[in-house]
Amino acid sequence: MKKKKIIKVTIYSLGALLALFIVLVVHIIAVTKPSDNTHVNWQLSRIDFEQSLSDTESKEVLKAIKSIDGIKNTYVNSSQGTLVYSYQAGSMSNADVYDQFTKLVAIPAKPYVAPSIDEASGCPVLDESSLTYRFTTFVHNTFK
Repeated sequence: MKKKKIIKVTIYSLGALLALFIVLVVHIIAVTKPSDNTHVNWQLSRIDFEQSLSDTESKEVLKAIKSIDGIKNTYVNSSQGTLVYSYQAGSMSNADVYDQFTKLVAIPAKPYVAPSIDEASGCPVLDESSLTYRFTTFVHNTFK
């Protein structure tokens, strides 16, 4: 009697694991397929300030950056002294935005330029030696 129960539990457990694995594979395929999203040409850029920003300076910075035509989204980190914004790539450049921004705001700032080592390595978040990356790549290449 106990042997039948152990076999049943094992079969149900393996079935549940198989179902979860199938759901995971379908999820990875759905997430990694190319998108028709119109936001794919957006560029993120950053402006660094020499010191942290007060609340009034943060509001001034947001007001100034949002007044520039073509800016889509903005975020100010007051404590770090950074401004991150997005715009349509090709319609303007980081230098254009920075020039317009410095005319509107008198707070000392400089555009962020990524070190060449970061640009060469691609995404700084993605560790290509991780198990997650290798598994996702395997699933993506297997079910293309």
